[in-house]
Amino acid sequence: MGEETPLRPFLPVHEEVRRLFQELIHQPWGGRETSTRSDWQPRVDMCETSEAIIVEVELPGVRREDVRIEIEGDTLHITGERRAAAERRERNYYRLERRYGRFERQLRLPGGVARGAIRAEFDAGILIITLPKRERR
Repeated sequence: MGEETPLRPFLPVHEEVRRLFQELIHQPWGGRETSTRSDWQPRVDMCETSEAIIVEVELPGVRREDVRIEIEGDTLHITGERRAAAERRERNYYRLERRYGRFERQLRLPGGVARGAIRAEFDAGILIITLPKRERR
């Protein structure tokens, strides 16, 4: 367990490569940088079916009423807040890895989304936004 890995000095480079890969490959429609107001960014999966664009956002511990979804131009804005429990301040933590506070994700949408038929559901800490495609004429 206490062995030192020879690759340890390269971990920051590995994380940066992973972040770039995420941006370039997994966000083909781009997105803007996180606002300085955000304390953390939830993970997002975005895929396309023949009928819709589907966005799934990991939001464990976030209440439905603390999430806001807006579309402005060709950008989907997802904002909200994950609140820490009040008793958290009274504890002495050995490890604190979960992030709390405001979050924001902005994703550029492909053309052809039927804006009037967008649906959102919140299930088991996952926000699922379904953006139906407009019918082709």
